[in-house]
Amino acid sequence: MVTDVSPSKNQGLLKGLSQSIPTILVLLVMGGGWLAVHELSTVATSEEEHAQEEAEESIPATLTLPEGKLNAAQFQSEPAQVQPIKHFHVVPGRIHYDEAKHIEVKAPMDGILSEVMIMPGDHVESGQLLAVLSSPEIGQARATVVKRLSEVTLAEGVLQREQTIEGNLNQLLTMLNNKSSVTAIESAFKEIDLGSYRLDLVSAYTKQGAAEERLARIRPLSESGSVTGRSIRDLESEQQIAEAEFRTARDQSRFGAHRATLEAEATVAEAKRQLNLAWQGVEALMGQKIDQRTMELNNEAAWSRLEIRAPFAGTIESRAYTKDERVMRGDAIAILANTKLLSVAASIRESDWAAVSVKPGTKISVSVPALDDRVFEADVRYFGREVQTNTNSVPLVAALDNSEGLLRPGMFVRVSVPVGNHRETLSVKPDSVLQHENQKFVFVDQSGGTFQRVDVTTGQASDEWVEITGGLTAGQLVVTHGAFLLKSELLLQGEGD
Repeated sequence: MVTDVSPSKNQGLLKGLSQSIPTILVLLVMGGGWLAVHELSTVATSEEEHAQEEAEESIPATLTLPEGKLNAAQFQSEPAQVQPIKHFHVVPGRIHYDEAKHIEVKAPMDGILSEVMIMPGDHVESGQLLAVLSSPEIGQARATVVKRLSEVTLAEGVLQREQTIEGNLNQLLTMLNNKSSVTAIESAFKEIDLGSYRLDLVSAYTKQGAAEERLARIRPLSESGSVTGRSIRDLESEQQIAEAEFRTARDQSRFGAHRATLEAEATVAEAKRQLNLAWQGVEALMGQKIDQRTMELNNEAAWSRLEIRAPFAGTIESRAYTKDERVMRGDAIAILANTKLLSVAASIRESDWAAVSVKPGTKISVSVPALDDRVFEADVRYFGREVQTNTNSVPLVAALDNSEGLLRPGMFVRVSVPVGNHRETLSVKPDSVLQHENQKFVFVDQSGGTFQRVDVTTGQASDEWVEITGGLTAGQLVVTHGAFLLKSELLLQGEGD
């Protein structure tokens, strides 16, 4: 069977092939290019690895220096040894004022500043006069103190008199109990203060003595019948009544004198309490403790004068008011700060909470970038327990000595916080560990001017020690001073080879 292919179909086939040929050619060219690039890359990589291997092989493992270089370099070595290593985590922080040494000096009451002795930047000593406030309120408080002082003086005078009367009364009662004569008693107590008790006691004692004398004089007459028994009984009754009245007067006078003394003591105590409250009122207005012995209270013209003094030594950071200005209670007249002791605050992230091992008194290092990364020592005050919700961190605050005056509040610092517990590990000095081509190594002193490069792996590090986790054993003598010079010599010898 013969198939008849029409000319139109042949033309369509040829046309399709002609359209596909460019695409095929492009794919063939791209595939060939990729194979060429891959081959070149493989060759280049192999050449680089080979060159690196040759370079590493060319660097000798040991180095021997002549005596002249040894003497000039003055190499020092220390044995690798087990040391306590503690990890430190560096966190950002800021320097702040010490809250106890940065205060606003406020007006304790309404008044007018009659004097202002300070300017911003002035250094003041503790107790130095800063300003004088004129206020009738402090004058009233001082007047109250004067009044309470008078009340105390009066109460103490009354107490002293009552105590004197009680003592004199006890002496009188002793003479009365001893049956002393009225003449002797009056002679002994003629110029002695007995208060109101003299009349009652002496009168009752005299009446008792008279009744006893009458009874003693008439009793013998009853035996002769000159006096009736009834008269004797009447005299005996009078004598008993007189004796009872004397005892009553004696007991009442003793009780009354003692009660008067106790009441006078209570009055003195109350007067002193009121005086103490008055002094506290003056101190509250002045904002400081005062020496009551030296305060001038006799000059009424100075009562309204209130001296505002520095509570501690420091520098006047700013001043808000000048002379003759009116101030209200609580207005900040000036800001006083002492920057010899500052605080540094840092935040410990959540991931480090459990590992941070600090407590009050722990020493931490503070590096100040603005001072060429100079390191200062700070004492931890507290490691907070409340989490700051905006940063999910816990605050750490430490006291920072600024006796040199180099630090300023607001400075950025880096705080090294100890993390975890000490671990006993094989360690070397930080100067001993060198690095070349991403490989850390040390030089082991083999004596006689020969040093061997030993590759090591390291772990945690501190300012004094670096943990060695592989490559060394305890006791090997490792170069500390001069290790970098040995590295240079080793590389030079490698290049020469």
